[in-house]
Amino acid sequence: MMFIATFLILIVTAISMLRKSNKSIISLKNANFQQLQKQYLIVYFIASFADWLQGPYVYKLYSDYGFSERNIAILYIVGFASSSIFGNFVGHLADVYGRKTLSAAYGIIYSFCCLTKLSSDFYILFFGRICGGISTSILCTTFDAWYINEHTNHHKLPIELMNLTFSQASFYSGLLAITAGVVSQISAEHFKLGPVSPFIIAVPFLLTSTLIVLTTWTENSCTKSSTKLKFWSPLKLIFLEKPKLLLIGFIQSFFEATMYTFIFSWTPIIRTLNPPLGLVFACFMVAYMIGSKLYELIISKHIQAEIILTGLTIISFLSLSLVTFLIYVMKIQIEAGYLSTSYETLLTQACFFLFIIYEICLGLYDPAIGFIKGKMVPEENRASVTNWFRVPMNIFTCITLTLNQFYEDDRFNTSLSLKTFTQFSYVYLLCSTFLVISLLMSLALYKGNVIAIEEVKNQATIKSVVEDSKHLSNKDG
Repeated sequence: MMFIATFLILIVTAISMLRKSNKSIISLKNANFQQLQKQYLIVYFIASFADWLQGPYVYKLYSDYGFSERNIAILYIVGFASSSIFGNFVGHLADVYGRKTLSAAYGIIYSFCCLTKLSSDFYILFFGRICGGISTSILCTTFDAWYINEHTNHHKLPIELMNLTFSQASFYSGLLAITAGVVSQISAEHFKLGPVSPFIIAVPFLLTSTLIVLTTWTENSCTKSSTKLKFWSPLKLIFLEKPKLLLIGFIQSFFEATMYTFIFSWTPIIRTLNPPLGLVFACFMVAYMIGSKLYELIISKHIQAEIILTGLTIISFLSLSLVTFLIYVMKIQIEAGYLSTSYETLLTQACFFLFIIYEICLGLYDPAIGFIKGKMVPEENRASVTNWFRVPMNIFTCITLTLNQFYEDDRFNTSLSLKTFTQFSYVYLLCSTFLVISLLMSLALYKGNVIAIEEVKNQATIKSVVEDSKHLSNKDG
């Protein structure tokens, strides 16, 4: 009953936020912007939907194939490791040979990844996960790189309008995630096609995204300057030439490592509530959608994205820190032997609502970081730099996934054991630490942005004074 009530409240809130945001942004739109936004979002939504289709049944598929927890963990980690290792080459290729080309390749590579799921051979699935990691890197970086260049350089639209595109992408991505979850469950459970069916259903959507990219997008990144780019140029840019990029890299790495860890760890925490996982996932996605619309409303008040980023990081830290504390309290009480069922249920419910708050922050984060990267990352290195940002994130995620493995003797228990409470107290403590680092970096980024704005104002003032002096001197002469 609690989950149904929460879902209904979130739905009503999301609808209300949608209406308010539509009223606040209607005057900002123009025909060229709407056309470009539509051109980008159609492809992005189809590509994202295909990705969301697969999520609910990855673990189930591997488990049905008879793999041990250890081998399943290896397959998960391979995907993140692949994204770290090969993602940088993907970004370099996109900057040199074209974002359209790589975005079209996404559908083909990911389709191959899906088809490997038809085999129960570990090494074929291993190779499929490598392809999946490469595809994820393309989806998370190259699509945005294409859009940002079209927006700022080709169409020369106001940079502030990018906020609307990224918030729209986040909002409807949440809706597509819910839809994809329902489609996956119907195909696998209702029609009894098995856990491999969502992967097969994803293939036509992936190939459709490739077809639309090839027929409707224009190539814009293969310029004379980009063909001379060196593979290591983005690192020089990040560490030596543009220190703000290093701050953005730290923020993205630590914040998103926490996000991916949360994705793999929320289920065991609320297990004692015997939750309907599909409904819980839907609650999280609607909360995410609320966050994206909240971002639009805040931006319409002319509040900087850097301020929003700092605020959401603070709230994220407080939410997961409280979860860490509650897990630690339950661990201590288990050790003492007096954790009652009612008290455990109460604390677990508190964790669930803290997760809802965290999901709202995630909905705020995606458009905020997308806009900040859009205006700060140099065009000629855009895909490469954003892929380098993902390297430490994937490494940190692999580390926390290693800590996050379920114990074999606890896998089917309705209550969590002392071992698992200990395990997750460490996992969420690490996540809280990551968010502290992300918060410090976002504060530094905001401070640097304020200083830069003041310098521009001072220069404008000096220029105005000089011009006035010249005018007076000419008048006296």
